[in-house]
Amino acid sequence: MKKIILIVPSLVRGGVERVVSVLSKEFSKYYQVFVVVYHGPIEYKIYGKLVNLKTPTGSFLRKIKNNFERIIKIKRLIKEISPDYTISFMGNLQPILTFKQVIVSIHSNPDHFSHFYRKLFLKTIYKLPNVEKIVTVSKGIEKKLNNQYNLKKTKTINNPIDLNSINKKLLYPKPFGFDYILAVGRLSREKGFDILINAFAKLNLKNKIKLIILGEGKERKNLEKLIDKLDLKKQVLLYGKVDNPFIYMKYATFFVLSSRSEGFPIVIIEALACGTPVIATNCETGPSEIVEYGENGLLVPVKDVESLKMAMDKLFHDKELYIKLKTNTRRSVKKYDIKNIAQKWIELFE
Repeated sequence: MKKIILIVPSLVRGGVERVVSVLSKEFSKYYQVFVVVYHGPIEYKIYGKLVNLKTPTGSFLRKIKNNFERIIKIKRLIKEISPDYTISFMGNLQPILTFKQVIVSIHSNPDHFSHFYRKLFLKTIYKLPNVEKIVTVSKGIEKKLNNQYNLKKTKTINNPIDLNSINKKLLYPKPFGFDYILAVGRLSREKGFDILINAFAKLNLKNKIKLIILGEGKERKNLEKLIDKLDLKKQVLLYGKVDNPFIYMKYATFFVLSSRSEGFPIVIIEALACGTPVIATNCETGPSEIVEYGENGLLVPVKDVESLKMAMDKLFHDKELYIKLKTNTRRSVKKYDIKNIAQKWIELFE
């Protein structure tokens, strides 16, 4: 049996981490799987052997030390395991700098990388000969890497969902006794929950429906202040992390993605898989490749509070449109099922 190493910084709850969990399950049918993380906690189940390098994040000096430690440990692991394929998720540099053969998976729009040196690395380190392939999660990201960074060894393989697993998690009871709009994601500025809350505040629906936001992050206090300022404590609930977000998606009136930037947002696919229509900001990469306007959802301009408010109002009141979108939700995302996506990875390997 051939061996495959999947490298990801951690397995805390998040989109990329969930993708690694889903891929490890499917890959284990064909390969001996090793999942390498840099640090804990481990919040997703993985299939195969888990290897924790135990190099937690910390101070600036700790980060510098981590780079060397991780390169040495990964190099040692590769020598010990002798994998047929190694995939580095989230574009990690350390696996590349082992100078061993590696496939790099990039999940976000490079224009929105938070540090300038990550863009510099795209023009230099990602061109090293040991980078066999750069896998992007959306066509938009691939196009940017080709045109702006002159990276040519690219291929788009979308993020997968496990439809069978999701279906099993939809058998649980309705989580709330009231109607609600749902949003899910890390509480960070890029996810635009402040935009969503401001748009919700303008709706004339506040007494008819609530807004539930699932997730945790650094922006929680700022969002709580905004909710308080807008006098929405009873209408907008920051519900934190949950074990089964799919049951919340199933019973939501509709799902909203309000991000300032995205790569290929798996939460949209998951919401559609749960039979829930979607409103999404039309980020430069990602949402428009999933949302078919007027078929399974609506797209609105990024950072446009008024447009988002109008879309929510329309989807709430236009029953004919709502039924049409809802009818097409699950059909529209069957192509992202893990069985189809894993086959694309296997074709890449072979």
